[in-house]
Amino acid sequence: MLLNRKLLLIVPLLFLVRGAVAQKQSGDTEKSVSLDSIIVHGATLGRQVRITQRGTLLWDMGMMNDLPKILGNADPLHYAQMMPGVSTNGEYDAGLHILGCENSHNYITIDGAPIYGASHILGLFSVFNASHFKEMRLHKTYTGGASPDALGAEIEMRTFQSMPDSVKGEAAAGLISSQGTIMTPLNSHSHLAVSLRASYLNLLYGSFLKTGDSSLKYSFYDANVTYHNHLNDRSSLTFNLYAGNDRSTMYMDGMHSWMKVKWGNVMTSLKWTHTAKDITISNNIYFTRFHNGGSMQMQSLDVDMPSSLAELGNKFSISLGSLTLGMELSAFWIKPQIPKVTSSFVRTGSGDEDKTARKLVVYADYELPLNESLLLSTGIRGVLYNCDDKTYLLPSPGVSLLYRSRNNLSAAMSYSFRHQVLQQTGMSSINTPLEFWLPCGAFGLRPQSSHTIAASASKSFGNGSYSVSVELYNKWLRNQVEYSGTIYSFVTTEFSLAKMLRNGKGHNYGASIILTKNSGILTGWVSYALGRALRSYSTEELDGTFPSSHERRHELNAVATLHLGNRWDLGFTLVYASGTPFTAPLHYYILEQRLMAEYAEHNSNHLRPYFRIDGSVNYHFNPTKHIREHGLNLSIYNMTGRDNDLFYYMSWGDEDFYYKRMSFMLRVLPSVSYYIKF
Repeated sequence: MLLNRKLLLIVPLLFLVRGAVAQKQSGDTEKSVSLDSIIVHGATLGRQVRITQRGTLLWDMGMMNDLPKILGNADPLHYAQMMPGVSTNGEYDAGLHILGCENSHNYITIDGAPIYGASHILGLFSVFNASHFKEMRLHKTYTGGASPDALGAEIEMRTFQSMPDSVKGEAAAGLISSQGTIMTPLNSHSHLAVSLRASYLNLLYGSFLKTGDSSLKYSFYDANVTYHNHLNDRSSLTFNLYAGNDRSTMYMDGMHSWMKVKWGNVMTSLKWTHTAKDITISNNIYFTRFHNGGSMQMQSLDVDMPSSLAELGNKFSISLGSLTLGMELSAFWIKPQIPKVTSSFVRTGSGDEDKTARKLVVYADYELPLNESLLLSTGIRGVLYNCDDKTYLLPSPGVSLLYRSRNNLSAAMSYSFRHQVLQQTGMSSINTPLEFWLPCGAFGLRPQSSHTIAASASKSFGNGSYSVSVELYNKWLRNQVEYSGTIYSFVTTEFSLAKMLRNGKGHNYGASIILTKNSGILTGWVSYALGRALRSYSTEELDGTFPSSHERRHELNAVATLHLGNRWDLGFTLVYASGTPFTAPLHYYILEQRLMAEYAEHNSNHLRPYFRIDGSVNYHFNPTKHIREHGLNLSIYNMTGRDNDLFYYMSWGDEDFYYKRMSFMLRVLPSVSYYIKF
């Protein structure tokens, strides 16, 4: 039988999209879970990371140079994956799965203003230029009313607030990108910071970005501007601007086709803070927008795939001792991805499906010391949300009990009930225009929710030189959404976005342990995590409970930094993780000029375990009068050359079809970069 080749033209949509095709052909699920986890007290994870009393992970961005760099960059979100409870990703996964969560369940901000789509393509780089920021804060779980409407983690990128005494800056030049930051005082009470980063991937790596008769061109840039003004001893004003874009073109010579895509972010915010003796008042006005755009032209087929999410918001809070009150207002403008296809054999139109939504939030947090060792923390968050003709009132309470003894032993227990009204879905997780946002209240979607209980304990010993922490978590999820469509869905006249969404439940649970060495010439940590992320569906095509497609039951991570005098720093990281689930095909056949497939049980197969060792060497030159620090970095990503599985995708010959394993384009990635601080 002959297959209609016009239908097959859409299959190799893009080399980068092969993972998406594989995921959706194999029925991979990417719904996730958030967890109110452990509260670890006062640990210091080597020179790079600290954990506060409430379990917040604080990562000093100035210490990123101690870690191995991927093509010249040590990225903060990438290295967050080295922490317990944060899943290891393959190189083609731009998601950040924390305690089993979907990437879209995370809430990522710059000084409190949200950023949607915080990774560049493939997940090797986030949109954050580390030198522009003072620290990254990762809240794996939260119980307070001030916490965002998200089921996953909260990740805050915080800029420098203190005044520089003179013009300062730093820059780095690597093999695919260069970046720089300049911070300068404007007068006695204000300063300005400007950062730029741009890539030139195709100059040195263009020959590697080819597969068969396909070639890829790709570039990205990031720009940050921060203005901080100390209005007086008690008040300050912070203005932030971020803009970033990805561009990619893919030419498939054998099919005479082009794929052009562009996506990126823009965010601007103005935050005022006033602090008195017992009162802190804050107000943050912001606008943020994430947009996707893509088109493909073939001999007889044109596909347009635009989508976007914009938010205008205001956050106000006032703290009076142990009591914090707050109110938030948000308006959303959302364009879901409903592709428009024009060809000689089919024509589909999207119609006007743009959506608007509104959200009002009030919350309160209160802390009550029970005695010298016990602290009770409670919070309540009320959300009034409207989209189309649907209105929801969503209460989100939380409570935690913290214990701290005099012998450096701490423990915590917590419960929280959370909601989320924005959802991201699509056919991939590599941050391409095949991923888009949807509002609850439209397309039959209901707000997602989660119940979470967690417990933790931490102990330091050896005069604080060592610490050990353990955590347990259990989470129940409702209204988890998965996109069940494939690329083939675009070329059907019956395309309906609502019909492509399946609704289910989730259950995540697990435990982790981390041992850290906090002082000496050798610092770092070793962690192990055991976790399950299960999804349950009850539909005609999918009925039962299955592991999510990003579940990694076992994960082992190790980070070590060795400081050899004033000249040399050595860094190593090790990652071992169970292979992620996928659904393998049993048979392919052609029926009425359509390619059909018969699959095994959903997510019943697993990729091979993931294993990687990275290494880094820093050599520091002597500082000068005007140069605080400069030197060379040599890094090797995947030193052992392990051929890790990324996904499987469909390939074909003249007369047959088969499922093929896909791995990263380069097994070993060496990198040389020069860095300078002045």
